[in-house]
Amino acid sequence: MKALPRLRDGALKLADWLSDPQPASAGALNVFAGTVRNEHLGNAVSGMTYHAHRGLAEARLREIEAAAEARFKVSALVAHAVGKLDIGEISVIVVIRGGHRAEGFEACRWAIDTIKQAVPIWKEEHYVDGETRFLDGVPIQPVESL
Repeated sequence: MKALPRLRDGALKLADWLSDPQPASAGALNVFAGTVRNEHLGNAVSGMTYHAHRGLAEARLREIEAAAEARFKVSALVAHAVGKLDIGEISVIVVIRGGHRAEGFEACRWAIDTIKQAVPIWKEEHYVDGETRFLDGVPIQPVESL
């Protein structure tokens, strides 16, 4: 599984990221999947396009995996979609396998929060009325500072 690109064109499929067998030492499997929702700040949303600085985004996603593994003593896989996604499709996935649930939950939360702060991916919302808008982001931070 580690050979797959972490930045993927189109919607992510959860089964792709859960296909590796659970290690015998892992007593916990924590998964977060972010999906495109149909409303944002009172606006009816019809879809989302994710844009990325591909080289840097791929490198940052792998850095996040390595940092989560070192920090929480877990196995980590993270991925993010780019391109146009429809309502309900998966845009981001975090899979944590660890010895116990506590570090698994903590690692999962840390990984998704760090993706939002450290990976150069921009969201362009498409509204039901035909308008589009890029969402405000946060300044990109180095992974090691988070």
